[in-house]
Amino acid sequence: MRATWPLLGSNGPYSRVPLAAFLEAEVRLGLDGVDFVPQTPHFWCSHTGHESAAPLRAALAEAGLPVRVLTPPPYRYSLTAPPGRQREATLDYYRVCIALAAELGAGRLVLGAAGACWDIEPEALRRNAAGLLSELCPQAEAAGVRLLLAPVMGPETPLIAESPVLGRLEELSELLRRVDSPALGVCLDTNVMSTWGDSIPRWFERLGEHTGLVRLCDGNYHGWRAWGEGVLPMERYRAELEAAGYAGPVSLLLPGERYAGRPSWPEERALEVLRGGAE
Repeated sequence: MRATWPLLGSNGPYSRVPLAAFLEAEVRLGLDGVDFVPQTPHFWCSHTGHESAAPLRAALAEAGLPVRVLTPPPYRYSLTAPPGRQREATLDYYRVCIALAAELGAGRLVLGAAGACWDIEPEALRRNAAGLLSELCPQAEAAGVRLLLAPVMGPETPLIAESPVLGRLEELSELLRRVDSPALGVCLDTNVMSTWGDSIPRWFERLGEHTGLVRLCDGNYHGWRAWGEGVLPMERYRAELEAAGYAGPVSLLLPGERYAGRPSWPEERALEVLRGGAE
């Protein structure tokens, strides 16, 4: 059965080619929009500001590809940073990104707890994240941008671990309660979800109304994989997502550079299945 969700491509895996090559591929694939990563060589963005978005907007408009989601790379910024220069720079970075998302017409901005210090007590990390997000949410709400907290890889995936906290759905749910802002929701990443032992039915039972984006991706304990190249039950995940009644966008972004040499392949493979082809 053909998927009815809006399907978003991403420039994330296209980090070794110019923006024009990415846009050409997305037009060829007939995607519904973009989950845009403000990364070089496509765009410069940091805690000090960003380059003019006018050329990017013009290129996207010419390609007929709206930016539906902005996913800033975490770099060395961290939502869990304690008081100090890193926390200040993190706040500045995401303030710049919120303004950029609004300028590009993206109503969603994805962020996570990557880059946490593993020597800080987990509760302190969660408290730091709640405080930082509480500062960002008013700006996001005023700008019409919803912040979506994505789960991150944890200790069960030591080769690609990002943080000891904010990976399990219970932690994400508790953080939403702490911040208590309509500007904060969550993004489901099926690969990260699986490494924490969570499931789509449990996720939507607990976080369904807060879920603003789904990354329907295959993978394993070593990272994200194109559909069919990982170990996850993707057809079951697809059926569970449909059964949950999710109607928002689905992003095809796969983090990392595994497919940098053939960046369109994961999108092609996912679209082949989601549009009713091979399984």
